[in-house]
Amino acid sequence: TSFYGQLMEHIIENSGVLAANPTVLETAAGETIEVPVTTSFSTAALVAENVAISESDPAFTKRSLGAYKYGVIVQAPAELIADTGVDLEGFLARQCGRALGNAFGTDLVVGNASSKPSGIVQTATTGKTGSASVAGAFSSDDLIDLYYSVGAGYRASRSAAWMMKDSTIAAVRKLKESTTGNYLWIPGLAGAPDTILGKPVVSDPNVAAIALSAKSVIFGDFSAYFVRIAGGVRFERSSEFAFNTDQITFKAVLRGDGILADQTGAIKVFVGNAA
Repeated sequence: TSFYGQLMEHIIENSGVLAANPTVLETAAGETIEVPVTTSFSTAALVAENVAISESDPAFTKRSLGAYKYGVIVQAPAELIADTGVDLEGFLARQCGRALGNAFGTDLVVGNASSKPSGIVQTATTGKTGSASVAGAFSSDDLIDLYYSVGAGYRASRSAAWMMKDSTIAAVRKLKESTTGNYLWIPGLAGAPDTILGKPVVSDPNVAAIALSAKSVIFGDFSAYFVRIAGGVRFERSSEFAFNTDQITFKAVLRGDGILADQTGAIKVFVGNAA
């Protein structure tokens, strides 16, 4: 049997969390990394003459980043590897990398920190809760409120962005400001990203869909979310692992973790009303 010289690969949804520009730490080994962070600052007060000044100390804590392992194994007959007319090994490497990225990316968004990363959604605070009359949906005013629920310093960051899944993006594109009638969504021109209220939009299929109690829209400074990758991605080949069946084994492994280091309100979510 002859083959067409190019493998036609179908397209699947891919995690987009790393496109939101989190802080990525790449390390050679997987020892625990402690990230020191502030949780509150000192406050000053007006003091009368000859009155003692009150002490006000800043507060600190730390966030820990480990190295959880994600892996996938693929096997192919030696005859297929030898006889195929396409770059099968290149395809297997790409699709294993995609599998690792999607598994890791899912936990970076919705991981519960139980033997896995702490996802963005787990520790992000609620910036806006929707109306009880619309079954979890949001209005243009809700998104404006969510935007301004995040502090000005975070909003001004170059890493400030929106994150939601495609079905939610479709709903946002139909929204208009109640006062001006203008669309919130501004299409990007000449390669610039699409924006909502001046901030780029990142699509990630792991963010919840619009529903009651669902955290369907994320907004904030994504540089406050730390992603740790230990040792890069390993893609290895073995002719010995399945020697008795004459199969070639390919293994891909990634070790990483993630946590929202700044949990003072850098990233917030819209929550559909539970009523």
